[in-house]
Amino acid sequence: MKVSVKPQPRRREKPDRGKRFSRPVRYLIILLCLFLPTAFGYVWLRVRIIQISYDIAAEQKQKLALMEINKKLRIQLSNLKSPERIEKIALTQLGLRPPQKGQIEILR
Repeated sequence: MKVSVKPQPRRREKPDRGKRFSRPVRYLIILLCLFLPTAFGYVWLRVRIIQISYDIAAEQKQKLALMEINKKLRIQLSNLKSPERIEKIALTQLGLRPPQKGQIEILR
């Protein structure tokens, strides 16, 4: 008995488009999609905290400088308001004299 076998045409296997990545690669991609935004958010927050701390340090330095200027201005104001200085200006520059007896009357 003679058996003839017909050759079957070869089928080209098409790549399965539904499975682009293997299972471990898919898990890795999912983990990266979750991890990277979290990591970038954390780094951004740390950078922002450092920037704010520099801003706070600069503001504190400016506050100390302004407090020193305020202290000097208060001292200058008290010197300008001193009765001795006012009396000296009245006598020398304005030509005023101390009051004579009888020029001062006390009202009750």
